[in-house]
Amino acid sequence: MREYVRRVFAYKSTYALLAISVFSMLLSVCRVLATGYSLFMFMLWNLFLAFVPWLAASVAYVRDIRSKPLLLVIILFWLAFFPNAPYVLTDLIHLGKGSSAPVWYDLILLLSYGFAGLIYGFTSLQMIEEKVRTVFAVRHAGILSGLLIYVSCFGIYLGRFLRWNSWDLISNADQVMRDVFHRMAYPRSHPTTWIFTILFGTLLNIVYLVFKQDELRLAE
Repeated sequence: MREYVRRVFAYKSTYALLAISVFSMLLSVCRVLATGYSLFMFMLWNLFLAFVPWLAASVAYVRDIRSKPLLLVIILFWLAFFPNAPYVLTDLIHLGKGSSAPVWYDLILLLSYGFAGLIYGFTSLQMIEEKVRTVFAVRHAGILSGLLIYVSCFGIYLGRFLRWNSWDLISNADQVMRDVFHRMAYPRSHPTTWIFTILFGTLLNIVYLVFKQDELRLAE
């Protein structure tokens, strides 16, 4: 455990994630102290859910796991929680719902959580991409990452509009699969699902391509 912590903090991205996470939480605490209302405290839980896929990916990456069966299990776990990271961006939909604080403050608060979730997600995706490329010898792992972003956006739709959660894949698997199958089998009956998935997925793919060019990504 100590070795993992030491090695994970060798990456600049870890410090960036820590900084924006602490900043976001401080904004929430200050809002509660100033207004007496806990309107956006649920963002702390959403931030934790964004942290989970990063944690899974960092364990596989930092500990350099090369066992294919074990790595596959970690990737599947990561994939189940990965949509929770970019999902935080969609919480901007709550802007203006509370009048206890200035709108500009709530905008900064929601954006800080949204950016934190996005960085958690993209950093974890890059870690998984590298492991897939090296361990499974996938030459075009970047293309796979792009497809996974679209898959995650489909998951974000399920969470934002149908209110399904990652753990529903286990507790309500039959109902989740029913909703997924119906949208796959009858896409014309669910235009919003696919328009949202394609547009949001394309946006995130473009941002991810820019993110991968940033020296902050995984550089030591």
